[in-house]
Amino acid sequence: MMNRSGEFVLRPYVGRAMGVVRAAAMSALMCGWCIACGPRDRASRDSALVSAGPIAVTPYGRYRPSAPEEGVLAYRGIPYAAQPAGERRWREPALPERSDRLVDATVFGPTCRQALDEHEPASSTTQGEDCLSLNVWTRGVAGPRRPVMLWIHGGANISGGTADPFYDGHNFVRDNDVVLVSINYRLGPFGFLDLSEVGDSTYARSRNLGLLDQLAALRWVRAHVAVFGGDTSNITIFGESAGGSAVMRLLAMPLARGLFDKAIIESGGPANIRVRGVSAGTPVASGRALTREFMAAARAPDLAALLTLRADSVLAVSTRVALARGDAIGAATWGARADSVTLPLDLFGDIRRGVMGNVKVLIGTNEDEMLYFRLYNTDFERTLMTEYHQRSTVMGRDMSTVKAIADRYTQQSTDPIRYVDFAGEFWIRQPSILLAEGTSRFRDTYMYLFTWDSRVPGLGASHAIELPFVFGHLSGASVESLTGPNPPAALSRRMQAAWTAFATTGNPTAPGEVPWPRYDERTRATMQLTDGPWTVVNDPRGSARVLLREMFDVGR
Repeated sequence: MMNRSGEFVLRPYVGRAMGVVRAAAMSALMCGWCIACGPRDRASRDSALVSAGPIAVTPYGRYRPSAPEEGVLAYRGIPYAAQPAGERRWREPALPERSDRLVDATVFGPTCRQALDEHEPASSTTQGEDCLSLNVWTRGVAGPRRPVMLWIHGGANISGGTADPFYDGHNFVRDNDVVLVSINYRLGPFGFLDLSEVGDSTYARSRNLGLLDQLAALRWVRAHVAVFGGDTSNITIFGESAGGSAVMRLLAMPLARGLFDKAIIESGGPANIRVRGVSAGTPVASGRALTREFMAAARAPDLAALLTLRADSVLAVSTRVALARGDAIGAATWGARADSVTLPLDLFGDIRRGVMGNVKVLIGTNEDEMLYFRLYNTDFERTLMTEYHQRSTVMGRDMSTVKAIADRYTQQSTDPIRYVDFAGEFWIRQPSILLAEGTSRFRDTYMYLFTWDSRVPGLGASHAIELPFVFGHLSGASVESLTGPNPPAALSRRMQAAWTAFATTGNPTAPGEVPWPRYDERTRATMQLTDGPWTVVNDPRGSARVLLREMFDVGR
C-alpha cells in the first residue's frame, strides 16, 4: 500500500556491492591489513567469524550469522537469486553466482522498491532493486532436522518486506523449535508489469515476476535449508494478505509442485478467483493494456527507454496510472495475472479438481477485515459506499458483472458499514471459503476465524491484526497502533503453538486446546480464535456464503 501523497523512499541504499566492500574491509582488519592473506591468516580470520555462530555453507557462499541470542541464530540478507538490477530489471530470477566467499549475514538485504507508507514499516527501511534475499532463524544447524516455515509477506503486491519488525522470526523460533525463513519478492511495476509485447521471449513471463521470485526462493530453500538445521521434507509456506494470496496461487501452480508440504493462509484473497461474467482471457488483456498506459505515462516508447528510468520514476508513474484508474491504494492495479503459462487460468477450479498434490491446508480470516483501512482514511466506509454506487467497484476491483448479487447483500443500505462488510466478503472471506471447499475434498483442511477485537477504537478484528500474535511481537508503537495497549500474550503463545503443531504434524490442535476438527462442506467446522476459550462454530455467517456464492465462477 502507499500513502495518499504518493511519497517514495529516496534515501540512498547500501547495495550488495557495498556489502562486499564491508566484508573486504573486515577481512583486511582481521588479516592485519596485509594485501595477500595466506592460508594461516584466512584460517585465523574464519575462526574469528565462527565464534559468532556456525557458518552455513551453500554453493553460493558461506554465511556467518549474528551472535546467538536467547538460543536463536539469525542469518539475514542471503541472496537466493541474481539481483534484478540494471539490465536485469524485469528479467526472470536466475541462480546466484556460485562462490565460496565468507559473508557476514547479519543485516537484512534491501527492501524491494515501493512507495513510503507509514503503516508499512518495511517501506522506511533501506530499499533497492537488488532485493531478492531471504532470512533464516534457527536454534542450531546440527542435530535432528526441524520443520521449516517459510513466510511470504503481504502488502497488496505493492509494499512490505522482510525487514518489517512484525516479521522478525526471533521470538517465534525462541519459543518454537522450527526453522523460520522469510523472503523478499519484487513488487508493483517491478514485479508485475507485462512486457511480453515490447520485449523478446525472455520477457514472456514478466507479468508474474513476483510469483517467479517466490518460486526461486522455494527452490533455494528446498535445496539448501538443511544446512541451517531444516527438514527439507517438511516445509510449510505461510503468508498473510497478498502473501496469503501467493500461497493460494502456489497451491495451484504446476511449477510449484513438490516444493512445499503444508500451507497456512491468513486472510488471503482474492488470488485471481474468477468473477462470474469475466472471460478467462481478460487478465492478460488488461495487463497488456496497463503496460500501454504505463509506457504512455512514462513517455517511454520502447523497452530500452523503460530500462533507463530511475527506480523512483518507475514508482511515480505507477502511482499516477493507478490513480487514473480510480485505484487510490494500488491494490487492484498491480498483482499476478492468470495466463496459463505461470499461473493457471482457473486457479480455484483446478484446486477443486485436486491439483494441489499432498498438501495440507490451514486457512482463515479475521472477523472485521476491511476496518483496517480506517488507518488510511478516517472516512473509509463512506468513501467505499460512494465508490460502490458510482463506479461499481470495491477498492478498485470491478464487480459490475455481479452487481445485482452484490445489491442483494448490501440492500442499497444507507449504512456505510454494510459496504465495509461486503468488501471483506468479496475480497477475502468468500475466496477463502471457496478455496477451503476445494482443498478439503482431497486433503486435510482446517479453518479459523480470528475474533479478538483491537483495543484501538473502530478497528475490531481487522485485517492483519493477527500478525503480532503469530510472530510474538506485542509491544512497540507499530504494534500498538494496530492492537492498542497490552495485547494478550497468552493468545500469542496459543496461536504460535497451533501454527507450529500444524507445521510439525499437519494438525493444528495444540496441547491443552480443544480438538480442531477438519473442515468439510457438510459441517464447515471453523475454530474461533480469541483471548479466552477457543470454540468450534459450524458455518459462521453462512447466510452471506449462500447469498454471495454465485458471484464467483469456480465450478462445483
